[in-house]
Amino acid sequence: MVIRAIYTQKHNAQYAYIAPYRQQAKNIAWTYLKEAVEGLAVEVRESDLTVILPKGQRISLYGADNPDSLRGLYFDGIVVDEMADIRPSLWQEVMLPTLADRKGWAVIMGTPKGKGNKLYEFYELAKKDPSWFSLTLKASTSNLIDPEELENMKTQMSHAQYDQEFECSFTAALTGTYYSGLINKIEADGHVTNEVEYTPQFPVHAAADIGFSDSTVIWFWQERPDGLAIIDCEEAHGESLQYYFDLLRQKPYQYETIWLPHDARAKTLQTGKSTIEQFLEQKLPVQIAPHLSVQHGIDAVRVTLPYCWFNLDKCSDGVEALRVYRRKFDEINKVYLDKPLHDWASDYADAFRYLALVANKKKLKPPAPHQTQQGQQIGTSNYSLDDLFKDRERNRPQGVAKMRL
Repeated sequence: MVIRAIYTQKHNAQYAYIAPYRQQAKNIAWTYLKEAVEGLAVEVRESDLTVILPKGQRISLYGADNPDSLRGLYFDGIVVDEMADIRPSLWQEVMLPTLADRKGWAVIMGTPKGKGNKLYEFYELAKKDPSWFSLTLKASTSNLIDPEELENMKTQMSHAQYDQEFECSFTAALTGTYYSGLINKIEADGHVTNEVEYTPQFPVHAAADIGFSDSTVIWFWQERPDGLAIIDCEEAHGESLQYYFDLLRQKPYQYETIWLPHDARAKTLQTGKSTIEQFLEQKLPVQIAPHLSVQHGIDAVRVTLPYCWFNLDKCSDGVEALRVYRRKFDEINKVYLDKPLHDWASDYADAFRYLALVANKKKLKPPAPHQTQQGQQIGTSNYSLDDLFKDRERNRPQGVAKMRL
């Protein structure tokens, strides 16, 4: 970026380095950037992570966790790091438009994390399209890391972890995820397809996770005899409630129930009204989803997913979010914690938890159990969502709630 900025003929050229989080971008690249422009920069702005070169060229660091900071800007070039950890829709909706006006270039890079993300899509695109360049740096062939150090890494990491981190493997198993196995299974069974469409004879239900600092995600589904048809999914960031009222009305759906999270009862200082009160004023059929623990909701999703059929076009980001939704990792003790990592995928997963808690599966045909490698059947018939609620309500000694899994 520094070399391009120095030699560009464009007026007021701007470049950006984008990481999943702003703090991550600062930790990774800020020191390198300042060293690279030492003696060249006329101004170094610590507050907004920007350096300015003699002809007004700017290089700035951004985080994809605040996409609004990129909207309305133009760039002559961007470097997107760890693309697999960034919400897929941000490329089309935010990053790509910043390059259009000035015909800017982009470098996409990162560590492989499965195939269902933008990093893999660009990797496949670059192999087929001669206008793109691709480079894969496997530790075994690049000679960038000492062989003795690599052997040491192998003794401390699982085979899948090593292949992902050092051998650029897109097929290595994703560790710490909640639903990746179930998502892979329903995809293999043909449950993610464009044949799942809105059918007017069935009412539509919606489950929303309303966020003001985080994203708001709404899942739309219909309860049909053959399963739960997940026909649509919407995500937006930093919008007012009126935006979502308009969005719900613009769709051709006949709503039976729109489910909101339990905190929708809280009144806001701005309006003096709760979220649910404002929905009711709009004559929308809203209810509050059950207030269960996150873990109970996760178990409900595991029970629910085998019943689900997803529209590929409208729910692709949501399906990918469910695939990569994972536990938080304790870097000190080197273990996954019993709490989710809060990232772009968690907004989708939170809304889908509400869907799983309220969707009526009693009249649906149970999904067929499948076989493990040892021949053991895996299904959901032995433990239902009703059992989860019973476990939730059952009184336990010393207030401890046990759950059968």
